[in-house]
Amino acid sequence: SGTGKTSLVDEMFGVDFKASHYEAGVCDINEGIISPKNDRFILHDSQGFEPGELANLQTVKNFLNERKAEPAQKDRIHAVWLCIAIPYANGRLLEKGDEEFLKADFGLPVIVVFTKYDLFHSAEKREISETKEYETWPEDEVNERIEDAVNKAYEGLCIDALQRLSSGRGIPATNVSIYDNKSIEKLAKLTSEEVLGRQDGERNNASAARPSNLNSEPARNQPNAVWLAWAVAQRSSADLSIEASIAIGKTRYWRALACSFQLKNLSMQKCLDLIHNDVVSAWNFGGSLRLHEANFKKEVRCVIDDLLSDSPDDSEPGKAFSKGAAFVGAAHELAGLASGPALPVVLPLAVAGAATYYLYSVYQQTPPILRALMGYIVNLTTILEGLFNLLQSDTDSRTLSPEMITHNINNYKGFKGSDKGLECHAEIREFVGSTPNIFFPSYRANLCRELTRLIQAHRFRVVQDWMNTERERETT
Repeated sequence: SGTGKTSLVDEMFGVDFKASHYEAGVCDINEGIISPKNDRFILHDSQGFEPGELANLQTVKNFLNERKAEPAQKDRIHAVWLCIAIPYANGRLLEKGDEEFLKADFGLPVIVVFTKYDLFHSAEKREISETKEYETWPEDEVNERIEDAVNKAYEGLCIDALQRLSSGRGIPATNVSIYDNKSIEKLAKLTSEEVLGRQDGERNNASAARPSNLNSEPARNQPNAVWLAWAVAQRSSADLSIEASIAIGKTRYWRALACSFQLKNLSMQKCLDLIHNDVVSAWNFGGSLRLHEANFKKEVRCVIDDLLSDSPDDSEPGKAFSKGAAFVGAAHELAGLASGPALPVVLPLAVAGAATYYLYSVYQQTPPILRALMGYIVNLTTILEGLFNLLQSDTDSRTLSPEMITHNINNYKGFKGSDKGLECHAEIREFVGSTPNIFFPSYRANLCRELTRLIQAHRFRVVQDWMNTERERETT
C-alpha cells in the first residue's frame, strides 16, 4: 500500500476508485473490482509485499496459477502491474516479496511500474542544484543536463536493479507520475506491447495482430482479442483507441466497402449508423450516449456532404442526405446483419455493438457512396480524437458534456474548410477514382490500407491545429 496504485488506475481508465467504497490498502485479490464509470476491465488488487512477510506472496502466486488454468479467456488474468514506489533518502527499492515474485514465471506479462516519479524527480533535481558542478553549467543547457542526470539516477537505481535480478533477461518496466499524462500513456502502450507479445507467442504466430502491423492478413481478419479488449478499456492513449477502431473496422466492414453487397431497403443513413456505433464504441468515452444522439450524427454527416457530389463545388451542406441515398444493386441480401458471429471478446469488456457481419453478396458500388463511407470513417475518427484530447485536459469529470461536444464539432467544421481540411477529401476522391475496377480483391486490401493511411495522416494535423487555436483564443 502507499504506492499510488489507486490513483494510477483512476488515471489510466478514467474511473474514480479514490472516491468510491474501494478502500486503498485493504483488498482481496480473489475479488474482482468493476467501476460503473468504465466496465470494460476488471481489477484484481493484492495486498503489498511487506518486509519480512511472504504469506501474501503465496496468496498472489496461487491466484495467478489458478487463473492461468482457466479454460475461458475471460476468466484469465492478462497482465500484471507490480507497482513499486521509487524510494528516496536511501530507501529500499525491492522487498523480498517483490524479488521472489519477479523470479516466478506465471505465463503472462508482468510489468514493473515505478510510481511517484515526480517526487523522485524533485528530490534529485534539488540535490543536483546544490552541487558545485551545477553552478558551472551554461544557462541554456541547465534543464537538459538536469533531465539527463535525473534519468541516469533513475536507471541506476531502478532499471539496473531489475537487470541484476533477472540475470540480464530483461523485465518490462516504466515510471509514472499521475501528474504526467505522457507517462500514463507510455504505460498503456507498454502494456499493449506485452499483451500482444505474449498472445502472439502462445499462438506461435509472430505476425499476429500487432498495432504496428494491422495491414497484415492475420491482423485484418483476426485481431488479437485480448489486445483489443485492452485498447478499448484504457482511456489514456489516443493511439491505442485509433488502432482499436481500425482493427474493428477491418474485421467487420472495411473490406466489404469495396466488395459488393446489397442492403435491401437500407438507407445510407442506416448504414452510417452501423459504422458510427462501432467507431464510437472503440473509444469507450464516459458519457458516450451523447455521441449516439441524432444531432451529433447529423453534424458528422454534414461534414461529408461534398463527397456525395461529383465535384466538391457542387455540394450543398446538409442536402445530400435529405435525399435518402440508398444502397442498391445486386441479387442477394446480407445474411445475418444483426445477429452474425460475434467478434471475440475477453473479460467482461464486451465491445459495444459486437455483432459481426460478413458481407457475402455483390452490389453495384458507386463512387459517391464509397467516398462518403470512407469520409465518414476518417472524419468521425478525427472528431473523436479531438474529444479525447479535450477530456484529457478535463481532470475533474473525464465525462463528455454537451458543451464539449458542440465546441469540438464547431472547431472541426471550421478547419474542414481550410487547406488542411480539404486535403483529406481530395485524397479520398483521388483514391476512389484511380482504380478502374473496384471489384478486384486487391482493391479491397488497398482500401483497408488507404483508410488506415488517411486516419493516421490527417489525425494530428487537424486535431493539434484546432487545439492550439483554442489555447490561443483562451489566452487573448
